[in-house]
Amino acid sequence: MVTKEQAMTERYFHYTGKHDCNKTVGPRGGVKVFITEVRASGKCQTWKRDLNRFRLPVKYGLYESSEITDRNNEDWHVASECPLNEA
Repeated sequence: MVTKEQAMTERYFHYTGKHDCNKTVGPRGGVKVFITEVRASGKCQTWKRDLNRFRLPVKYGLYESSEITDRNNEDWHVASECPLNEA
């Protein structure tokens, strides 16, 4: 989960909505890593009336873009805190 402070300071994030970041090893030792990494493409927007509300625009690939908000922050995590980095 991405917090407001992480959205304001970090640059790279992983999306875990459809599937978590995972690594599979095939029968002959081949490794496949599934990670959807995005980068922040703008400044984090905050609101004065609601201190918990934030919006961070992110970019994926060449033409796709999305946003991390206080409503969908459970579907994201910071790239530096990815579970695959620990393994």
